[in-house]
Amino acid sequence: MWFLKLLFKKRFDTEFITRFFQTLSEHIPDVELVWKKGGSEVALSSASSAVIKQGKKVLYSQGSRFGWIDPFSAGEYRAELLKVAEQFQLGREKPNYWLSLVCVVAYLVIVSGAMGAAEEAVNLFYAGSVIAALLTSILMIFSYRANWSHNLRSLCTTLWILAMIAGAFSSVLLLPIIWTENRQQLARMYNSNRS
Repeated sequence: MWFLKLLFKKRFDTEFITRFFQTLSEHIPDVELVWKKGGSEVALSSASSAVIKQGKKVLYSQGSRFGWIDPFSAGEYRAELLKVAEQFQLGREKPNYWLSLVCVVAYLVIVSGAMGAAEEAVNLFYAGSVIAALLTSILMIFSYRANWSHNLRSLCTTLWILAMIAGAFSSVLLLPIIWTENRQQLARMYNSNRS
């Protein structure tokens, strides 16, 4: 699940990925670089994505325009993975909250309109779902900022998904703010590792 990984924006660059892999392999044993196109392993020349694995655990994944690292899968090598990611400036992009804010406002407009038009029994369920979706979204943002444990974030994510489903399709408008906060978490982890 992408919300449990640390996202970053970066275009697919085979030279960058190769350098990242070489540096990472100096710090973490038994890592392998797999070039992919679609879901299949391919040669470097025809690759459109890449993953760096240690055994069956994927530590790094890079697509055409974005990627992620998973320090929780790195186990005892978590600090080394974060150190190399910081060295290569992953997750240092400036956040853009405009899309997130526009979507949250659109969500609130849709919700208030739907609540005004619905029957009282339906309105009560929908209002509860909307409140749950908003509260769990705030909880997700807080979990990214507070650097919670993996298990606590997994529980928070499960509650968030259930609230989003109950809140219906309009809850999808809350996704951009979660993406933006997730991208910022990597930069915040660098700062917390220094202190």
